[in-house]
Amino acid sequence: MLYLQRPKSPPQLEALSDNERQAIDGKFDAHPAELTVNDQIIAWNRIDEVEIAKAARQNTLAGWFVRNIVYAEERYHVGVYFGAQEAVLTNLPLMAAQFVVTSIAYHMQAPIRYTGVQGLIPVVEE
Repeated sequence: MLYLQRPKSPPQLEALSDNERQAIDGKFDAHPAELTVNDQIIAWNRIDEVEIAKAARQNTLAGWFVRNIVYAEERYHVGVYFGAQEAVLTNLPLMAAQFVVTSIAYHMQAPIRYTGVQGLIPVVEE
């Protein structure tokens, strides 16, 4: 099983581009007391798992248009699972998705499982 690896320092919001910051602005906040995703407050000790998934796009002209013209890059979804509930941030640029998960890893109070795209964030295997 893979678990998030705690970084030595928190990720810096200033390292993100304006577009990347806008993707999470008002939708994500991580601090020592709690995590907020889409106005949903989540206690750190309730988080079971975090997932990064590549956003699916239809293999049609419309899908190609959205991926290459509208977003001009691949997009990712970040899911936070706690108990029987989930909170999902959708259509994030890669750097914003990495910022979100690294922020969660920095503030986590107990090990949190990781699933999804490999190689995007540091994990440990247990």
